[in-house]
Amino acid sequence: LGKNGLVLYNYPEDALMPGELCDTNQKSKGISDLTLCERGVLSDTLKDGSLTLKCFHAKDYPHRLLVSHDPVIYGEAPGPHSPHAFGHCLFVNGHIDRKGPS
Repeated sequence: LGKNGLVLYNYPEDALMPGELCDTNQKSKGISDLTLCERGVLSDTLKDGSLTLKCFHAKDYPHRLLVSHDPVIYGEAPGPHSPHAFGHCLFVNGHIDRKGPS
């Protein structure tokens, strides 16, 4: 994503982020790490169009993604009863946080 200036928005709150380790595996195995429920949530977001992919053409923007200054995936806002103020964000270097927009 980052190399091409692509950013994904509204990744489902209730699904593992790409590369995030689940409890049962030592190494991430892609979509097979997701539970059946998480796969359903991800499928629903793809079907209803809430998962958005945007391409940025500014000449320095892909660099900002590649040096992990900006996330390549922004999670959707957490629900009203969540202990988190912001959705999760995934950076090219694999770091995931919930610090919100910088």
